[in-house]
Amino acid sequence: MTTKVHMAYLKTDVAGHTDLDDRPSVSQAADGKPTTDNRLIAGTVAVAVLLTGGRWISHLHMGPLYIGDVLLCAAFLQAICLRSLSGQRRERIHGPGILIGLLLLVTGFHLLAVEGDLRMAARDAAPFAYAAIAYLSAGGYQRASDRGRARTVRLIHGGLLLHLSWMVVATLAPDWVATLPRVGPTRVFEIRTDFDVAVLGVLAGMSILRIRRGRIWLHGSVAAAALATGLAQVNRAALISCCLCVLVAVMLRAGRNGRLTLRAVTLGAIAVLAVVVAVLPMSPAGQRLLALNKGATASSELVENAQGTKRARLIAWERVVTYTLDDPARSAIGVGFGPDFLQLSNGDLPIGRGMGVRSPHNYLITSFARLGFAGLTIVVALLASLLAIVIRIVRRGPPDELTSLCVLLVVSLLVVSLLGVILESPFGATPFFWAAGILLAGHRTRRARRRQKPEQKKEAMV
Repeated sequence: MTTKVHMAYLKTDVAGHTDLDDRPSVSQAADGKPTTDNRLIAGTVAVAVLLTGGRWISHLHMGPLYIGDVLLCAAFLQAICLRSLSGQRRERIHGPGILIGLLLLVTGFHLLAVEGDLRMAARDAAPFAYAAIAYLSAGGYQRASDRGRARTVRLIHGGLLLHLSWMVVATLAPDWVATLPRVGPTRVFEIRTDFDVAVLGVLAGMSILRIRRGRIWLHGSVAAAALATGLAQVNRAALISCCLCVLVAVMLRAGRNGRLTLRAVTLGAIAVLAVVVAVLPMSPAGQRLLALNKGATASSELVENAQGTKRARLIAWERVVTYTLDDPARSAIGVGFGPDFLQLSNGDLPIGRGMGVRSPHNYLITSFARLGFAGLTIVVALLASLLAIVIRIVRRGPPDELTSLCVLLVVSLLVVSLLGVILESPFGATPFFWAAGILLAGHRTRRARRRQKPEQKKEAMV
């Protein structure tokens, strides 16, 4: 059985690798035995739903809870029940690592110390508590069979296509969208430019990776439609995210033999330059990005608007950081959950006081203000680990499609989270930490396999 699994994977290794120890087998569990778990990876439905609708769908209620929370609770309960009843308790499953655990530990510590409005404190803690989703996806990923992982990709890809469909409608018919029912503070099909355009970048990247002989027009058209719709919006961070997704996808396709070739770098650079030179000056998002340069050939109103937004965010960031550093206790462990540090620091004045914003549009600064240097160190280490894993995957060449999807999700959402309120929101945090759990678990599995290889050789020699 082991030989059959090995040969089957060898035949499907599109990157041409022959050393499988550095690439996780998509048909084996963490202990090296074949798996027959054909179910979707835990949390997939929640991720697909939130990627489909983004902000507006996250405000749908199911009783007293939002739809994303209900789906995540159901996923956790299902995973616990299946795990306890499956009889596979001895199966070795690698978790997402100690950094996720430390982030949850720090979050729990601050929740225990809350004094005041518990509901507001829970709202502030939720973005960090969503990191627990990584445990859900990490375990499901390692137990899933080829069929289970393929079904996972199909469901999420379907959600991305539905997202593109309503984005096209909302872009072409904004007056009609304005007549649709409201969902909480937003409206059905209402575009949240930073997140929604970043999701379009993920679809464009997936379509580039799926282009094969005989299906060039199908996936090429989807990629072009996603990029065109994204460029029609006005958001600089999301535009950068889209370009980065295109670059990563091209480099994933071109990488070979465990290293990033000159061909991969050249193709990626040409793809991004083509977008920059030919498309950006004609798109609203591109004009807004170019307007950051005072000498840009853009309207004075556009230049003033773009530079004003930049100044407002920089002032807000400076005030929040200064407020946090002014007190040693705040610097060490942060303000915790509950206090509105943005208002206390007057960082909300340039952004807009009274708008209900409790984040300075930067995930790292939010982490520093809430958790201090202790929490920020953990968050930075976690993000650095994810970026290191992404770079390794890109250097190795095309991985399986699920890993490619997770790479695009992490890269795309991380970029917009540094200039927007993305990872502080359920529709951004859920897909991000779900994808992060898969990448972290896959990396730990590969490391464990490399450590086992010398031991197996010694046993064979004995």
